[in-house]
Amino acid sequence: MTADAKEDEGIMAKALTESRRTRYTRTVIEDSLIELLREKPLSAITVSEVCAKADVNRSTFYAHYDDLPDLLGTIENETFSWLSATFDDMLEQAERQHAIGAELDNAIVQVCRYIAQNKRHLQVLLSPRADVDFQRRLIGLIYERYDRIAVTLPDSQSALEDVMRTQFAIHGSLGLIQYWLETDLQATPEEIAQTIISMGMPHETASDTSAH
Repeated sequence: MTADAKEDEGIMAKALTESRRTRYTRTVIEDSLIELLREKPLSAITVSEVCAKADVNRSTFYAHYDDLPDLLGTIENETFSWLSATFDDMLEQAERQHAIGAELDNAIVQVCRYIAQNKRHLQVLLSPRADVDFQRRLIGLIYERYDRIAVTLPDSQSALEDVMRTQFAIHGSLGLIQYWLETDLQATPEEIAQTIISMGMPHETASDTSAH
């Protein structure tokens, strides 16, 4: 190996180490805020409290975030981005394969498993005392994707029935997930997913619809 190659390898290794360190630092800061939010609202939390819990100094905090709302926004955006990408991937695959029902079932199971794996964050983000704007964004995301899913549902008797079914499916599903989180995930992700599918498709399941 030449001297230049060794130098390049050393630079890459250093960059990887710094990237891992940065990710670790951001993770402990984000986790610390979530733990504090389980006890009190954001307005009652200080940067110093977060730093003490994360065992970092204030300069480290401000190297990554502008303030506490920026930190919370980062956590919310990471969650929102994952959910958005999951539903978009599902819809793209479903439209290519003309099997939106089966893909929808899979996506809902994936989302419920993600919630279970990240329950401590989502117990805060989706709690009644959490950031209402995040929950509104989440509902907006679901409405946008639901419009593409709705064409696969059985025909209804009226436009009003379509609206009521959509409202029930979206708000009912979100309410069920909030209850699931509040009760510390007493049901399995698969059980919650199946209930959501049944609620959202009152006449037929998504899988049945895809077979038509």
